[in-house]
Amino acid sequence: MQESQDLTSAKQRKRYQENIEVRATLLRLMSYLLRHKTLLFTSIFFLMATGMIEASFIKSIDTILKSGFLNGDDWFVRWSGILLMGILTARAITGYFGNYTMSKTGRLVIYELRQDIFGNMISLPSPYFDSHSSSQTISKLIYDVEATSTAITDTLAILFRESFKALGLIAFLLWSEWRLTLIFILVIPMVVLVAAYTNRRFRQTSQKIQGSMGGIGDTVKEAVVGHKVIKVYNGQEQEVENFSKANAFNLQQNLKRAKVSAGLVPLTMLLVAPAIALILYIFLNYLRTGPESVVQFSTYIMACLALMSPLKRLAKVNEKIQIGVAAADSVFQVIDEQPEVDDGDRVLTNTKGGIKFDKVEFKYRDSDEQSVLSDINFEIKPGDRVAMVGASGSGKSTITSLILRFYKPQKGLISIDGVDVNDLCLKGLRSQFALVSQETTLFDDTIGRNIMYGMLDQYDEQRLQAAIKAAHVDEFLNEMPLGLDTMVGEGGLRLSGGQRQRVAIARAIYKNAPILILDEATSALDNQSERFVQDALETLMQGRTSLVIAHRLSTIENADKILVLQRGKIVEQGSHKHLLKKGGVYAELHQAQSKSPKKGFFFWTR
Repeated sequence: MQESQDLTSAKQRKRYQENIEVRATLLRLMSYLLRHKTLLFTSIFFLMATGMIEASFIKSIDTILKSGFLNGDDWFVRWSGILLMGILTARAITGYFGNYTMSKTGRLVIYELRQDIFGNMISLPSPYFDSHSSSQTISKLIYDVEATSTAITDTLAILFRESFKALGLIAFLLWSEWRLTLIFILVIPMVVLVAAYTNRRFRQTSQKIQGSMGGIGDTVKEAVVGHKVIKVYNGQEQEVENFSKANAFNLQQNLKRAKVSAGLVPLTMLLVAPAIALILYIFLNYLRTGPESVVQFSTYIMACLALMSPLKRLAKVNEKIQIGVAAADSVFQVIDEQPEVDDGDRVLTNTKGGIKFDKVEFKYRDSDEQSVLSDINFEIKPGDRVAMVGASGSGKSTITSLILRFYKPQKGLISIDGVDVNDLCLKGLRSQFALVSQETTLFDDTIGRNIMYGMLDQYDEQRLQAAIKAAHVDEFLNEMPLGLDTMVGEGGLRLSGGQRQRVAIARAIYKNAPILILDEATSALDNQSERFVQDALETLMQGRTSLVIAHRLSTIENADKILVLQRGKIVEQGSHKHLLKKGGVYAELHQAQSKSPKKGFFFWTR
């Protein structure tokens, strides 16, 4: 008994909390709408007028039947057509302006929500993107925002237009025969109870539908990005199966919502039907008096039936609200995510490029038992070329991420020129670095704008041409009719791997940052492309501190220092000759690679 009471109490608390959350979400959405008060209230005025005009149409029918058909009023017979046309024209005008202004308000809200989402998303920390797929985020930006605004603006349009239409019809019914109308009004609370019952069902299914759209997006994205691998390995059936699962889940949730939605209006009609039947019985048996009663009853029943339409739409308002609330919750989750913490207040000027790690330990999540990096200690002097080697997962890329403050270590100190990186403002810190990685990131823009990416306000033609020449971009640029205005395509797919790398190197040269990070920048290139890229990298590294992640040990023999990582720890560090002489891990790796065929050559020739 006690357990049953506790369970009931828990459910009540949950419902109460859900109601609070729904109200808070709706109020937040209204704040976006109220940014456009003039447009919103203009729309409300026209929608209210539309509802009243539609309600008055029944009264005009009553007048036509009485004055035109029953009494044969000459003046009314002559002008009734024009009066009716005037009512319909007024309905058309108010309907147009009401719908247009509400749609415009909705589109403005969509625009602002998307701006807020993207503005915050672009500043979110790296851990957020580690735990959220890009397709889910895109789904929120496109599908959820659209669903949010459309649901809310549709709801407002229905509420004001249909409510005033319903009020007008109820007023007409009360004026015509108030006693019968009371019977009809008694049904309305029952309709409200039905709507309240479906409230939670709509919200639950709507939330699952939002999530299922992200699942579909993930599957499609993987199929598009990996289409070549899919074809080579004949994985079409597997991908179709994956998509079918995601699509079936979406279908299942939509059908659940459709079942509730489909039953709401018929149930409302079943509740209203007995009232209309009772009204008909009472009128025919107790209120019928003569010919005029035919007109009175006809218009009364027409008003009752006309009232069904706004009542049905108002009954479905709850569905739209729940769809909007579920979508809005998803949207506001991104907007409310805390942006990357930038609590540094110092800006480095004339950076020399010295980097130091002092007893650094790092975990991606505080709850992880094992550290990704443990007791990391090393120092890079200004202008040095330092290489990091080790197996995949040994922590090489994590070290560069910590330097750039994509993540913060749980213990230890990382400093640049003796200044703790946590004391530096992020923009100032990252302005000191240029990055060239194996997986080159180019944007779907022109070659010129990719080279000057993030520095378009610093346009310098001489500097641009020097970067193009130093990176050997001119070797293929001269063959392109549009030159720097050539579009590179999504991810730079219209360029070869070597061309993409050279554009990335040109971008790093154009930035002219004092510290350079190279993350296996040549490992995926053919020999000819590698020669061009190595030459460009040698030019890039002149006079800069360089931190290189290398796979082929033959490419780093002339490095000032080599850091050997193993399972998140630096097990050896020193020059190439020193490490070979030591005969430890590095020597074993070097010997193993020496027995394998060598590819290409490297750019460090001093």
